Amino acid sequence: MPYKRLLAVVCSHGEHICPTARDAILDFKKRYKPQTVVHLGDALDTAAFRTGAKGTPDESEEVEPDLDSGLGFIQELGTTHWLAGNHEDRYWSLAQHHNAIIAYAAQQCINAINDVCKKRKIAFTEYTGIHQGIYFGNFRFMHGAMFSESATRDHAESVGNVVHGHNHRPAIAMARRSDAAMGFGLGTLTRRRAMGYAKNRRATLAWGQAFLWGEYNEREAHFNLCLGPQEQLPSSKWVLPG
Repeated sequence: MPYKRLLAVVCSHGEHICPTARDAILDFKKRYKPQTVVHLGDALDTAAFRTGAKGTPDESEEVEPDLDSGLGFIQELGTTHWLAGNHEDRYWSLAQHHNAIIAYAAQQCINAINDVCKKRKIAFTEYTGIHQGIYFGNFRFMHGAMFSESATRDHAESVGNVVHGHNHRPAIAMARRSDAAMGFGLGTLTRRRAMGYAKNRRATLAWGQAFLWGEYNEREAHFNLCLGPQEQLPSSKWVLPG
């Protein structure tokens, strides 16, 4: 069975994407020429739509720049499959809000996503938490729903071979299962200091940048995780495959 090349990223968070990470991934994609490009969600930050945003700086976060930046990266990346994350899901959750202004704003953002996906022929999957997933080879791709220190292992133990995001922590882990399932956690494409809501969490110090690349066919897949530089070393750069 012929193999197809695949590139996957997650958690770029609109305007908060790290320019260095963005440029490195676009450079690799240009050289690698994957047939399948997957964004596993949180391409948009949607801070103003966050539960608890009222009375915080997030409440005044402008919606349009976040939307433009996130959708711009989706298109520039040449995304073929977009699995919504919990941040995009805020739009769907608020589209039925009792406040008509909030509901209208959320629906306009949904419309913008749908327009881009239709124009670029992107297969879009709404966020359904642990139930979300599409398969490439024998790996399930999903945004993710777990946060713990062992989140990558826990995802693999829950659903089998898996590629996920959500917790911003790059990882490769083996499941405690007889089928030797494994998981890849793709981290984030933001800088640790970009997300103000997480600045007081010790776990934020474990965040890191990464992307997944490899090949798959109808039966199996062979993937690799490319880690970005340590953020605390400004002189560091991405060392890309090939």
